[in-house]
Amino acid sequence: MNKMDRVYHFKGSPKEIGFAMGQALGAGLEQNISRYIQRRPTRPGALDMDALCTGAMPWLRSLPRRFQDEFEGMAEGANLSLQRIAEWAFVEQCVQDGCSGFVCLLDGHAWVGRNNDTFVPEMWGYVTIREVDGRIPAISFGMEGDVFTPTGINRERLWLHYHYLPAQDAPRPDKPHLPGYVLLVEALETCTTIGDVEALLYEMDRDDGMMLFAVDGKSDEFAILECTCTTHVRRTTASTATEKWLVGTNHYCACEIEMQDEDSERRYNRLEELVRALYDCGGSLNLPADLIGILADDAIERRGANLSGANSGGANFGTAYANVACPSRGAIWYTFGDFPAASHGDWQCVEWPWR
Repeated sequence: MNKMDRVYHFKGSPKEIGFAMGQALGAGLEQNISRYIQRRPTRPGALDMDALCTGAMPWLRSLPRRFQDEFEGMAEGANLSLQRIAEWAFVEQCVQDGCSGFVCLLDGHAWVGRNNDTFVPEMWGYVTIREVDGRIPAISFGMEGDVFTPTGINRERLWLHYHYLPAQDAPRPDKPHLPGYVLLVEALETCTTIGDVEALLYEMDRDDGMMLFAVDGKSDEFAILECTCTTHVRRTTASTATEKWLVGTNHYCACEIEMQDEDSERRYNRLEELVRALYDCGGSLNLPADLIGILADDAIERRGANLSGANSGGANFGTAYANVACPSRGAIWYTFGDFPAASHGDWQCVEWPWR
């Protein structure tokens, strides 16, 4: 399957976009949903299948109308029940992923790289461009037919991606709240600056913790926002006269939350080492190849069967897709399938759709 088979571009109202996506996928959408739900394990204490079935529709009806409309259109276009579409999106509440990412200032521009480590890796590696009426057009990276995403960039060159973080608090009953993967799309379609994103974080709580990477390509400003359900802290850069960078995995660095995650800390320390080394090259960087090399490093990339532990997922878990981007230039590289993605993925440049 070549790159063009994995890129979708839709324009219109949310319902029109959903209907077009449903029509494009047809019976393949039900196949994708069944495969994903069956193969994606739940973390301890998460929803079982009965709870998934009973909770999906109430959860869907709690979302902003814009997303409800797209799901309704998708169900109609694919001739599927709305219940089934809701289960597909709601299952993300049941799982815990692990990711690695960095952002650094090189040659005067902010560059960002990320590995998305998750389950059922062969189902990822698609791009969806949405131009929703009355909203900022955006590109999302994920599975075929995804409405939500953990990684995206909008026409204003605002890049956002997030990693899972465990939260020790809960959303406040008197405030609206969304899962991180829903909140990220809401931010892409409504925010033009990192300040706008922070304002949205004050306005809405999260259903779980999230480490949110943000890069504003208009100014090359960047930040990592460490979020609990109710609070967030903006991480400052590790910077000197010649270095300016941030790295993140799946544990808190700025928030005063004690947690032990040896795997996350190991990846974090290796990322620090590799990103620091970029500044020792004396201006001889090869971009984006050097950044792809960081994501493909033996200690950074997750390779499924090579992992150990009860929640490793075996060959069903690993670096499902990877990105490197320079938002200010509209330059994005992405792995269109193949696993493990960073070292063996189909790396190709994504054409910037707006001039």
